Amino acid sequence: MRPLQRVRQLLSLGTRIRGKRALNGLREANVQKGGRPVLRFSLLAAGAGGLAYDGIVNDFTYCGASVRFVRSLKTAGLIAADYLRLDENDPEYETKVKLLHKKSAERLLETCLLNGGLYIKVGQGFAAINDILPVEYTSTLSLLQDRCLPTTQADVQKVFRKDFGQLPEEIYQEFDYQPVAAASLAQVFKARLPSGEQVAVKVQYNDLQKRFISDLGTIIFLQDIVEFFFKDYNFGWILNDLRKNLVLELNFLQEGQNAERCAKDMEKFSYVHVPKVHWSYTKTRVLTLEWMDGCKISDLKTIEKEKLSLKDIDVKLFEAFAEQIFYTGFVHADPHPGNIFVRKNRKNGRADIILLDHGLYEELPQNVRGPLCEFWEATVLRQENRMQAAAEKIGIGDYMRFAEVLFQQPIRNRGGGIRGKLTQEDIDHMQEIARNNFEHIMGTLKEMPRSMLFVVRNLNTVRAISHQHGDVVNRPRVMARYAQKCLYMQHNRRSPVQYIRWLSGRIYFEYCLFLSAFKLYLLDWYFNILYLVGRAPASARTVMKDIMQPPEPNVLK
Repeated sequence: MRPLQRVRQLLSLGTRIRGKRALNGLREANVQKGGRPVLRFSLLAAGAGGLAYDGIVNDFTYCGASVRFVRSLKTAGLIAADYLRLDENDPEYETKVKLLHKKSAERLLETCLLNGGLYIKVGQGFAAINDILPVEYTSTLSLLQDRCLPTTQADVQKVFRKDFGQLPEEIYQEFDYQPVAAASLAQVFKARLPSGEQVAVKVQYNDLQKRFISDLGTIIFLQDIVEFFFKDYNFGWILNDLRKNLVLELNFLQEGQNAERCAKDMEKFSYVHVPKVHWSYTKTRVLTLEWMDGCKISDLKTIEKEKLSLKDIDVKLFEAFAEQIFYTGFVHADPHPGNIFVRKNRKNGRADIILLDHGLYEELPQNVRGPLCEFWEATVLRQENRMQAAAEKIGIGDYMRFAEVLFQQPIRNRGGGIRGKLTQEDIDHMQEIARNNFEHIMGTLKEMPRSMLFVVRNLNTVRAISHQHGDVVNRPRVMARYAQKCLYMQHNRRSPVQYIRWLSGRIYFEYCLFLSAFKLYLLDWYFNILYLVGRAPASARTVMKDIMQPPEPNVLK
């Protein structure tokens, strides 16, 4: 009986244990059911508290950064997914990829506009890389120059309360809260000083400085994701190099100093004007400037209405920036059409150039400017030995690719000199080079001194303005003449012997330019004579004309 009793005892013990476990499980379930609402409430309270704190203390800076991050990540993901689905072996690949470029560019445009601030600034920067990026991207992102979103009156007042301790209407005699312009970092308002003078007041967006670090980190992170999928397209190193300059651009006191230095450098040009800074009404985030009337340099209708010469405008524009690049070394790094105005001079009726937005500048040292002058002159004259020697002084290995980056022309495959106008064939060829040799082009950019990056941006932007005007002036030659002149000025050559040497070089330079143009005209006459004697078709009469005077861009038609 003992074994049976032992079994019964074990069974009863197991029953009691299971009963206890069930009871404990029931108790734990009740505790969990009771604890879940408390946990949920605690999480909601913490979230609401964090949101309220961010709203009261930081004006929703961190919440906004999270929204912008998610929005940007979504855009990057959609674009990457679309490109990964493309099949390069598809017979309609070229057509589909152009449509996808356009669709992706529009997505980027919308995201930049919604995120604002630094996103718009970076988007404008990519729009200027028209030698590398497809035209669908550059043409679409160029809209960021004119479509920045204005902020509210309350945000403007917050900036003034923090920087001045007063509202705008308490500082100025008049202040119009309707912005006359909205840019990536700030918006401009029309106001009147107590003295009665009309001024332009540039007011930075209220939350811009708080969100700068998080937005820049997000942009670099997203660029790293794009690089992971598309290893050739690596612009992250450029963003890292430009970070210091972008930080300086947030300081309007620095911009005021840049404007005054630019005005001093441009004193020799009676037709170049920089608005005067009113320092008593200027702070880190508020910049008060002299009001200057004018129209954008891209406003062709107004320029025509004012009966101003595009040729006169372009020559003055090229010489002004040639002065900065080749001589002073203090280079305006953001000369897009919204930052350059034109007005009619009341005395002589010709064009005046107004330079605006002096937040982004670059110092080009003398040891770069001198070789750059030599390289520019040698490239226009097609003296390859001098081109190579000058490029080596700057630290560039492939001097021919460097020339193509600077001039945006297919120089390597062209036997002649530098053209003032490009045919559509030239443009297509350069885009093909960019697609097939992207890694080499990026390598050339990395070889350049970092200060040269902004010079390339300046040249690209000014070239785009020239193209919109119909390339009525041979920009490379105008700037080459100025570079040749600066070779003399840079070294303070004042002795008669040095001057004679420089003058002989200048005469030889002009002779080479004349000889190059004369050869083209001789060919033109030759083809016309062949046609007149019946030895060539009618198209021979226009072949050289098409080379020297390519069709005007569509914007002028």
